[in-house]
Formats: sequence, C-alpha cells, structure tokens
Amino acid sequence: MNIRSGRTAIKTESSLQRPIRVIVAEDNDDLRAVMPPLIDDHPDLHCAAVTAYLEEVAPLIEQHQAQVAVLDLELRGGSAFKRLPEFCRQFPATKFIIHSGHANPELMRQAREAGAGAYVRKSGDIDELIDAIRGVMGA
Repeated sequence: MNIRSGRTAIKTESSLQRPIRVIVAEDNDDLRAVMPPLIDDHPDLHCAAVTAYLEEVAPLIEQHQAQVAVLDLELRGGSAFKRLPEFCRQFPATKFIIHSGHANPELMRQAREAGAGAYVRKSGDIDELIDAIRGVMGA
C-alpha cells in the first residue's frame, strides 16, 4: 500500500459534523498499525477500532456503531469474505469494504455480490481507501 499523509486538517462546516466511524479488520501487523492514523488524518473520518481477528469484527461493529467496516479477505480465525453476507444481514446500516491484495476481477465481482460496497486493492494509494469510505457513505 502506497501511503501519503501530512495533510493539514482544516475545519469546515461539513467537517464539524460527527466523523464517519470506521473499523479496520486487517491481519497484516504493519497495515493494522498505520491505517488508523491515516484514516484519522481526515477530519470527516474516525478509526474507532482495529482487529486482526474474525471473531472480533461483529462485536466491534456493534460496540462502536461502525458506519464502515474495512475487511481484509482473510483474518486470523477465518475468512471475512465468507462471513460478509452474514455481516451484511446482521448490520444493515454498516457499509463494508473489502481491502485485499488480490486483483482478481472475479473475486471483486463476488465481493460485490456478497454485499461489499467497494473493493480496494492494498497495492493502491491510501487515498483510494479514503475515497471508498466516503463513497460507500455517499459523502
């Protein structure tokens, strides 16, 4: 994942609203460490929680009333991809983004069919993920 940061946060009328609450489920230790501050670098977004474990995803969504969940395909403890339809039924108000290192178009299609609002490749720039978060929220 290419990372760009260093933006100056400017308070605007729209940024004074409550930020979009995001949770990140990522099994890569390095990505899990850098993603929250990069998300929080944007005044309209807040990374409420991170995990590497599949079994923690649902409790974190519920606890933080996450509006967006960024999910790696495979987490410690199982496949987030296989659980995506269940998550979508359990949390209809939460938008899901698959964040993956795989560029397979068939996998991207399957993710959309399973309920993902977006599929973002890890090899992309962090701004692609930020745009996807805003995009699934209609912001």
